[in-house]
Amino acid sequence: MKTKLVSRFAVKVVARRVKKSKPLSIVLLFVFALLSCTQKTKTIENNINWPEFMAQHDLVWEETPLQWNEGAFTGNGQVGMMIYATMKDNRLDFHMGRQDVTDHRKAPNKKTSMGVKGANLMDFSRLDIGRMYLRPAGKIQKIKVRQHLWNAEVRGTIITDLGELTFRAFTPYNRMLNVIEVSSTEKQDGKTADYTWEWKAGNPISPRALAKPESYPDIELNPKPVVSKNGDLNVCVQTLNAGGDYATVWKEVESSESASTMYLSTANEIPASGKSEVVAGKTVNDAASTTLTEVEKIHRDWWHSFFQKSFLSIPDGRMESFYWIQLYKMAACSRADGPALDLNGPFLKVTSWPGLWWNLNVQLTYWPFNTSNHLELAENYIKLIDDYGDAMLKNRFSGSTLGDYAWALHNYWLIYSYKGDWESIQNKWVPKAMDVAKIYEGKQIRNENGKIELIAMGSPEYKGFEKFENTNYNLAILRWLLNTLIESNEKAGTNLAEVEKWKQTLEDLIPYPIDENGLMIGSSQPVDMSHRHYSHLLALYPLFQLDPDSPEDMALVDKSVVHWHKIEDGKGLAGYSYTGAASLYNALGRGNDAYGIMQHFLTKQIGKGSALLLPNTFYMEGWGRNPVIETPLSGAAAIMEFLLQSWGNKIRIFPAVPDAWEEASFNDLRAQGGFLVSAARENSKTTWVKIKSEVGHPCVLKVPGWNEAIQIGGNGKVRMTKIADGEFEIALAAGQEIIVAPSPEVQPQLKPVQHNVEEINLYGVKKGMNYEEEMVYPVPEYEY
Repeated sequence: MKTKLVSRFAVKVVARRVKKSKPLSIVLLFVFALLSCTQKTKTIENNINWPEFMAQHDLVWEETPLQWNEGAFTGNGQVGMMIYATMKDNRLDFHMGRQDVTDHRKAPNKKTSMGVKGANLMDFSRLDIGRMYLRPAGKIQKIKVRQHLWNAEVRGTIITDLGELTFRAFTPYNRMLNVIEVSSTEKQDGKTADYTWEWKAGNPISPRALAKPESYPDIELNPKPVVSKNGDLNVCVQTLNAGGDYATVWKEVESSESASTMYLSTANEIPASGKSEVVAGKTVNDAASTTLTEVEKIHRDWWHSFFQKSFLSIPDGRMESFYWIQLYKMAACSRADGPALDLNGPFLKVTSWPGLWWNLNVQLTYWPFNTSNHLELAENYIKLIDDYGDAMLKNRFSGSTLGDYAWALHNYWLIYSYKGDWESIQNKWVPKAMDVAKIYEGKQIRNENGKIELIAMGSPEYKGFEKFENTNYNLAILRWLLNTLIESNEKAGTNLAEVEKWKQTLEDLIPYPIDENGLMIGSSQPVDMSHRHYSHLLALYPLFQLDPDSPEDMALVDKSVVHWHKIEDGKGLAGYSYTGAASLYNALGRGNDAYGIMQHFLTKQIGKGSALLLPNTFYMEGWGRNPVIETPLSGAAAIMEFLLQSWGNKIRIFPAVPDAWEEASFNDLRAQGGFLVSAARENSKTTWVKIKSEVGHPCVLKVPGWNEAIQIGGNGKVRMTKIADGEFEIALAAGQEIIVAPSPEVQPQLKPVQHNVEEINLYGVKKGMNYEEEMVYPVPEYEY
């Protein structure tokens, strides 16, 4: 009974008793008894001190960062910088990057030649911008660094034999600009630790050609950059043979004899010529003419709002820090109006892979954007598919690699699914998916039993680019594609003839090829060697065409994952083999197994050592030389999956929590269907759950261990029906929310898990933990 209704009833009782001249004390006692029987609407007590909470996850360097692989980083989703020392030359490097600076060799009149027929990576490869060197007058002895997540900035102290320099570096979110403040402390003799700046332009050639020069002996070099002065601005213009140019402009503004601020901007107005310098110069002058306090405030306000859009806290301090650093990395590397996030983000170095990869990388990269409630950062992925998808399908993916593009469409669908935007799925995703389904028709054959098989196609990276008949990779993707097309079109009442055809195809499609070790690569190819990719397991995760709620499917996938990880002692595994296995086990509800695998990824040798999780949480392959950003980001997705999953039209609360996690909490994580979900766990039990619907679709809430769910808060009475043990159907209107608990006495609280001091600030190079070798390709210093 609602409090308001009881109160009205009590007023009527009082009136009747007064008319009958009953004693007032009796009347008041009656009213009090009625009111005491009502249940107040409860709200969540929020006990998060955000600056304090985020500070325990800051990266702290106890040793000087001595190379890119140990550096601190800042970014705004388009531009950014990696910060590290080059001790042999007594300098601190600020390595600049901008994501959309690429070649465009096959498209002179466009910014990129991506999607152009005949274009390959060399034609739209990322290009290095360059580095700004800070050179102290004294000899560097040590550099102390702290990367402050809450304010998205890096602070440090450079200790030299002539005194100390302090610096602060950040990338203002609303300006295509990097800012570096430096000040010198005064020594006792009155002298200061002076410093100078020096610009070093990047080599304007594909980093892949630098990493593998023997493979590209005839590559045409772009012209050398031109460095000049334009008034008080320093300018570096890089012209490209394909046309146009990009430019970096910088200016030092002195605030005193011993302090200054450096402003640097890189603009890319390709294919235009002569405009980049103007744009970059204006960006620098606009920032320099504004108080740094104002620039800083707008920047900090954006980041504070960003972090508070969701919350997560778990008992494992290292894993919790890793998660929050990945959230920082997401916004440092991706923004709605920027390019799709490739393997490097704004932090390019000489690498074999200076671009976007489609056979796993881009898919894994975008997984954490969904549940973390940061879909705004994934708008560039929607634009990538909208702008280039048709051309890429036609010119690159119509053959044996069709599955790669079809899998990328799963990410496209996921973004709209997490929004609960079924209209966009029908109007935008369905036409693209139908094009892919049509191409798959040409890859089907009928066997002697009338069943549909698939011709030989790729299963990413297994035995290189070899093709296999009936790959589980393509069978799983095709099943997901057709099932989802059927669901969307039946809901919309469209393409009904095609729907019937798709249903028949699914009915006739052969089962997944399996053997005694579980899922195979293809019908004639077992998993008989250690292999990093889990393409043959996509039917479970992320596509959920195998049902984890089915004991038979669970046993099959469990056996398949165990075999995949143990064969040849895992010598071929990479980082995402561990984050992927964690997600697979989480989908099965096997949190202890998933937790053990994530612990291995975070703390032990990956594979046989050719892959590295770095102290700044970047991930490298090729013995530390090739950054691949998707792996740590997919690790963030796996961490969220311990706490919340939403496949199979159910919102699953703490579906795979390890036994060791007696407490945990999260707030406003996002579930498919347009729901924001919050929950807490204490003494190994879920104490309360809050769900808010953005679009007004019904949902099924699944909470292991709950016999009943009682509404204790929300904005209005919500109809809720128990449909099974631990499962409740909830009908929420758009904008409506509900707080439920197993008991009306629960007072919902949101608070971080408390960590011991040895569990905080675990990232950054720790004492004695610098790498012994500089992990770079042997590229000669570029002269211009």
